[in-house]
Amino acid sequence: MADAPRRTAGGFAFQVLLRVVVSAVVGAALLTAWIWAYRSGLLDRVVDDPALSDFLLLVVVGLPVALVFSSLLAGPVLWALRVRPVWPVVLAGPVLLGLAYYSGLPDRFTALGDKWTVLVLMAGAGYGLAGLVTVPAMFRQK
Repeated sequence: MADAPRRTAGGFAFQVLLRVVVSAVVGAALLTAWIWAYRSGLLDRVVDDPALSDFLLLVVVGLPVALVFSSLLAGPVLWALRVRPVWPVVLAGPVLLGLAYYSGLPDRFTALGDKWTVLVLMAGAGYGLAGLVTVPAMFRQK
């Protein structure tokens, strides 16, 4: 019976780095698509409701829609790019981005560009952090 190949420290570090970078790029790309849809007017019916406060809009509309889109779009892309397991990144990425947005963190980085650029960078950071924080899930999968 052949022994399973052992993971080296360098191989593990490369897997973690790849997981973080790929998650960050996919998260930034997903928010770029979301911003394009918002700026082109595809989301006007949902987003321009004057009865909802910003917090309510974020929690009731934004977060569930982000989780669904993250599951449907980012999940298969991350899976195809060999990030396993996908579900922790897909669920934690939008939550971390929402927390960063609601806490006013993008306002502190206005020197990097306009608000859309900062939000895309925050999405990359949120998904990348989700990829890093959920590394222990890699062990449970095997």
